[in-house]
Parts: sequence; structure tokens; C-alpha cells
Amino acid sequence: MTEYQRPRDSLDSANIYSEQSSTTSLEKQLEPYGVGKEVKDYTYGVINGNGDGIYKVDGTLSRTQTREVEESDLESADDVKTIKDSQEYVAPYTLFSYSQKWIMVGLLTMCGFWSSLGSPIYYPALRQLEKQFDIDENLVNVTVVVYLLFQGISPTVCGGLADIYGRRPVILFGMLVYIVASIALACANSYGVIIFLRCLQSCGISPIIAISSGCVGDFTMKAERGTFVGAVSGLVLLGQAFGSLIGAALAAAWDWRAIFWFLAIGAGCCLFVGILVLPETKRTIVGNMSIKPKNIINRAPIFLLKSFQKRFKYDNPDYETLDQNKPKLNLLAPFTIICQPEIVLSLLPGGLQFALWTLMLSSISSELAIEPYNYKLIIIGVCYLPAGMGGLLGSLITGRVIDIYYKKSLKKFDAMKEAKEIPEDKQFNIFKARLLPALPQNFIAVAAFILFGWCVDKGLKVESILIVSFFGSYCAMSTLSTSSTLLVDLYPGKSSTATSCFNFIRCSLSAMFMGCFAKMKGSITVGGTFTLIVGFLFVANFLVMIPVMYGMEWRQKRANKAELKAQSTMEAN
Repeated sequence: MTEYQRPRDSLDSANIYSEQSSTTSLEKQLEPYGVGKEVKDYTYGVINGNGDGIYKVDGTLSRTQTREVEESDLESADDVKTIKDSQEYVAPYTLFSYSQKWIMVGLLTMCGFWSSLGSPIYYPALRQLEKQFDIDENLVNVTVVVYLLFQGISPTVCGGLADIYGRRPVILFGMLVYIVASIALACANSYGVIIFLRCLQSCGISPIIAISSGCVGDFTMKAERGTFVGAVSGLVLLGQAFGSLIGAALAAAWDWRAIFWFLAIGAGCCLFVGILVLPETKRTIVGNMSIKPKNIINRAPIFLLKSFQKRFKYDNPDYETLDQNKPKLNLLAPFTIICQPEIVLSLLPGGLQFALWTLMLSSISSELAIEPYNYKLIIIGVCYLPAGMGGLLGSLITGRVIDIYYKKSLKKFDAMKEAKEIPEDKQFNIFKARLLPALPQNFIAVAAFILFGWCVDKGLKVESILIVSFFGSYCAMSTLSTSSTLLVDLYPGKSSTATSCFNFIRCSLSAMFMGCFAKMKGSITVGGTFTLIVGFLFVANFLVMIPVMYGMEWRQKRANKAELKAQSTMEAN
């Protein structure tokens, strides 16, 4: 019997094997794993649930779970060789221990934090810019809109680069561009230059949020992925919640230029740390972390230490864990994913909540500075704390909740299949497992954002505004975590490209509404503006049930068509 580890994104993103195949196509698919021409036929099965397993070929395809190897099991290369000599050896999916995975979460948060911080830290200084450059609110909002717009566009390009050339070089280069742009912004003396540099600043740092989710997908399995993706997604975006507090303190103590000096210095320190210790995680390059990257840019200097080389088995790598399914550069790949109806319907509520969240943070800055509040800049900054805490709790709690729900759903599904209560070829519904736990907070978000809009509009007590901002942030970050986890599950081999789709949707919606926010609130008031957008969210919450019910069916049909097309092409040749 020959063992091989199936590429995590081999035939189709839905992970479906068709019902017939020729000997030639089978041999070609299994060739990288040492399976020769003795395999003539095999019984096809649908791969579902934890697709991160080991598959054995002996006339049938079956799955055995990839076990996590404890850190104590890998004390030396000799121990590993002894295990490898045994026929029962199964390479661990990743050599990261549980604690090391959380260290990676910290490193990725450290890098991506500056992306989300770059937009809101700027809000408290908008009035200073209006006065210095003698422009109105609509014009100064353009500097916010262009940042959000490029925050959505840039990851669609760089996400694909990270899936091909590795996570580490794209992250480090993006941070370098961000630092240079921030220094230039601190020295800028014209409004036009500020707009250009804000575009450049956003292009450099924005892809890191999507790439961070891709990194997590490289070293986590589905049963634990929600916790880690949720943590990274939420913690990275905490800059969006706490940025205005930091910006208010800097602008009050100095002026708006101090904000960009702070961004340049802070990101510079993180870049230095990242250059030293941030490892490459892309499985086509390092496998389960035991394979030394070929290119020097993918190597972290800390891995030159013998203790790290011993820990990650550089002298005895698990080559079988290297993902052979290397994606090709396709700048349109994110848009082909977005065009799939089950994807856009799944991501729409999260995108609208993020847009409402952005408007909420902007409104706190602008509305509390005027009648009837007339708060000073530093007090306005403190008012962002409830929103920040809500976002933090939402990202951390939701990740664990969706993991628990996933495990229970998968256990129930396997039991039903074993009892033959459902067809043997039925797929596990990943849309249902990931999206249903988010439905309650999606409707809580409807209430929270509409209450926020009217509390501000009617000039109610600031306590009411802070309370609903807490719940609005909690829901927005919860849905963000859920959406990101779903995309990594569906496209594990090109997770950075996939998560850039959500980036594009949420940032495009935010830029669109932010661009017309001043005119909308002038025409229909703040309360009316929030009510209108919340109406779209209310409808989108019900539309989520469409991919829950039909998403897997649509994906299977597309996979079957693709397989038939491939067979026709093969026969024609």
C-alpha cells in the first residue's frame, strides 16, 4: 500500500473527486507521491469534513486522520528517523506546537495591525487638515476614501503573489512601502500629495490582513481554524477601533504630522522584528515547516540557530508534506471567486457590517465634537474604548464558538453517514457549519447600528452611544472572523487570494458609503443614513440562507462540469 498526502486544494476548491477518471489522469495526479502505473482504477469517494488527512491508494481512496505530534515527540532528528523507519509514521500536519501557533498569531497581528490603524488614526486630525489646507469636509473625506479603496484593491493582486512566492517576502516588502509612505506623509505640504501618498501607504500595508489569514490556514486544521483565523482577523482590525484614541492623543499633543511619524516608527520597529523572526509558512515552499526554503528571502535569520533547525527537523525534512499543487499567477483569480453566487451572498453581511462599523467610528469623531456634546479631542479618543473592547471580544469569542459548532456538526454528520441515514457520497456542508453560528449576531448588528444612528442624530446621552458602539463592534468583528474562516476552509491552497475577496468587498463598500456619507447625512440625517444601510444588511442576513442550503450543491455541479471538460480535452488529445 502506498501513502500520499493529497494537496489541500487539488482538484477543485470544493475538494470533490468525480465519479469516473481514466488511468492516465489518475497516474498524473498521483505521480508526485510515488504512485506508479500499477494503479489502474479506484473507487471514487467524496472528500469532506477534515480534508487535511492522509489518503491511501490500494484500489480505493480512504482517509486516516493526520495526528498532531507533540513537541516532546520531536526532541531530536534521531527520534524522528526512528519514527520514520516505522511503517506507522505519519508526518504531522505542522511542526508548530499549540503555543507556537499563538506566537505566530502575535507576529501576524504585529504586522497587520498597522494596516487597520492607518485609517482611523487619521480621523481625529481631519479638522486640523481642513483648517491647514482650507478644504471642506467632502474633500478631506477623500483622503479616507482612497485609503479604504486601495485597501480593497491591493490585496487582490498581492494575495496571489503571496500564494506563489511565499507569505514572508510580500509581508516584509509591503511594510517597507508603508514606512516610506508614512515618512513622506509626515513631510507633505500639499493636499494633492497627501492623497497620492495615502494611496501608496494603503497599497503597501493592506494585503497583510488577507495574507495573515492565509498564513494561519497554512498551519491549522479545520477543527481549530476558526479560533486562530478569528483571533488574527479580529486582533489585526483592533487598530480600526483603537486607532482614533491613539490619533486623538497624538494630534492633541502635537499635530497631524505626529500621527504619520508614529506610524513610520512603529511599523519600522515591527519590520525589524519581522525580518529576524517571521517564518515562511506557505506549504508549497516549507511543507509542514520541516523543509528549508530555497530562496533566502523566505528564510528567517532566527532559523539559522541550531536549536531551531533541530526543532523543525531541517536535517530530516518531511518532503511528503510539501504541497505539489503550486498555484499560477492569475490577477483575476479573486474576481472569479467573488463571482460565485454562494461566495458573494456569504460575504455580503460581513461587508455591510464593516461599512457600518467604519461609518460608526467616523461619526464618533465628527459628531461628538459638535453640539450638543462639544467634547475635546482627547475625550473623543477615550469614547472609542467601548468599540475597541467589543471588537476584541467579538473576534476571540466567535472563533472558539464556530470551532465548537464545526466539531459538533462534523461529528453528527459522520454518525449519520455511518448509520447510513444519508447517502455515502453526500458532502459535509461547510457553509452551514460556518455561517449558521453567525446569524444571531448578524441580527443583533441590525439593532445596534440603527440605534447608534438615531442616538447620535437625536443627541442622546453619550452613554447610550458608547453602549451600542460596543455591540456594533462585537458583531462586526464576529462576522469578519466567520467570513475569513469560511474562505480559508474553501480555498486552503490559495487562502490569501480567497481572503482578499472579502477584503475587496468590505473595503469597497466602506469606501462607497464613506465617500457619500457627508452628503447623505446632510440630506436624510445621520439616523436616516444608518437606517438605509441597515436595511440592506437586514435583507443580506436572510440571503445568507441561500448558500447555506444550496452552496455545496452549486460547487459540486461546477466541479462535475470541470471534470467532464477535462476528460473531453484529454480524449481529444
